[in-house]
Amino acid sequence: MKEERRFIFLIGQARQRLTTRLDQALLEAAGITAAQSGALYYLKENDGCLFTELSGALGLDKSAITGLVDRLENKKLVERRLTPADRRAISIVLTDAGRDAANRCLKVTKEFNRAITEGLSEQEIEAFSKILQKIIGKFSK
Repeated sequence: MKEERRFIFLIGQARQRLTTRLDQALLEAAGITAAQSGALYYLKENDGCLFTELSGALGLDKSAITGLVDRLENKKLVERRLTPADRRAISIVLTDAGRDAANRCLKVTKEFNRAITEGLSEQEIEAFSKILQKIIGKFSK
């Protein structure tokens, strides 16, 4: 009998193991988690964005993004600033320490991406990437 294909289980296991190991490496390198590093990466390209923009980019709801920014602010990696055009709106700005942490995390993340594809042919990497993108697209609606 053909072995059952447990894609949800396998994807979940892969995600859990990668996230755990990545969080450990990022905590050692910069004192932050993968979720926090994602915010710093986004802010490197979109410094001074509004909470709603960061929330949408990371796929987090209002309470989750507030907690994430609180933790980054407590670590002196970001600052909240009132937006001159609309004083009710708050922008999130990287500090120098935040930019440095983002750069250290980027090195770790690049190493993990390299490790994921190690031993795979270019065709396997391309197929793997397309499959993951199709899964994401299929369940993003």
